[in-house]
Amino acid sequence: MKWRGDEISFEVVGSSHAPSVILSAKGIPPFEADEKKILAFMERRKAKKAVYSTKRFEADVPEISREGDSFRVEIKNTNVRSGDYADLYGIPRPSHADYAAYLSDGRLDFSGGGEFSARLTAPLCALGSVAKQILEERGIRVSAWVSKIGKVKGASFRNGLTNEMLRAGERGEWTPEKQEEMEREIALASREGDSVGGEIECAVTGLPGAVGGGSFGSLEGKISSLCFLIPAVKGVSFGGGFALSEMRGSQANDPLRAENHEIKIVKNDAGGINGGLSNGNPVTLSLAFRPTPSITLSQQSVNLVTRENVTVSIKGRHDACVVPRAVPVVESAVAIAVLDALLPFEK
Repeated sequence: MKWRGDEISFEVVGSSHAPSVILSAKGIPPFEADEKKILAFMERRKAKKAVYSTKRFEADVPEISREGDSFRVEIKNTNVRSGDYADLYGIPRPSHADYAAYLSDGRLDFSGGGEFSARLTAPLCALGSVAKQILEERGIRVSAWVSKIGKVKGASFRNGLTNEMLRAGERGEWTPEKQEEMEREIALASREGDSVGGEIECAVTGLPGAVGGGSFGSLEGKISSLCFLIPAVKGVSFGGGFALSEMRGSQANDPLRAENHEIKIVKNDAGGINGGLSNGNPVTLSLAFRPTPSITLSQQSVNLVTRENVTVSIKGRHDACVVPRAVPVVESAVAIAVLDALLPFEK
């Protein structure tokens, strides 16, 4: 996993079943990060005794070092069971990266998903916490929450951005609206040996206008590029998103008004960004997550060694729904991207 922005760059090495996963970053401004806040933030991503969560429990204790603008974090993998994948040697799991990886380098061992695993988002959350703390010092807040599981819809900024949404990360990953119904949807899929996807919404408040740029410096592009590093993300939209395609301009446009000599944009279907630049409104976005591909229901695949058709049932420990645990990962991706766009703006 690699990402290079205008100021910040990082690389994550290791894999799901390697001894550890390591993130190395450059371009981090001088800042005394609160390690207790880093641990608390990473706690939100960890597996829990919940209906949606994997039974693979990792301590996720980060070993952090800083030197100049460099930031490094290593997290040991202590609860690995590669034997769960013994029957899958040479058999790609449907909709995983297994077959694409085979086409790339000929690998036949698909244990744990390797470097394509969501395990690599653990150290990303350590860097994300630092980015969030730096932004908060500047009065900028990044908040995300579960807005949909399957077809069950919860709180959405499209109905008005509320303090409850902005506090969702502090009180958990959910807003109270429809939480129990969402959890039942996950439990039903899990009992049937299946999985379910959903959506996460995110808002950036306090960001001044004119952050970002045109063309390849677009704030939307920068945020999206990092969000698509998160496994299972298949769509990113801003503001009114795809619903804008059904509107006329008179509906989609966000009017401007002067109030007490200040300019206000009175609604936010643009998601706080015009022309790749922040416009002073909250930046709002939604991410669509596909269902977890690893399910116990029988699926069709092939044996790449014998070239025979086979039926597979995935064993091992997997999330019935990745969405709740992905909330801090989304906050991390967005915070890093926003910080990278903000640093040139401050110069």
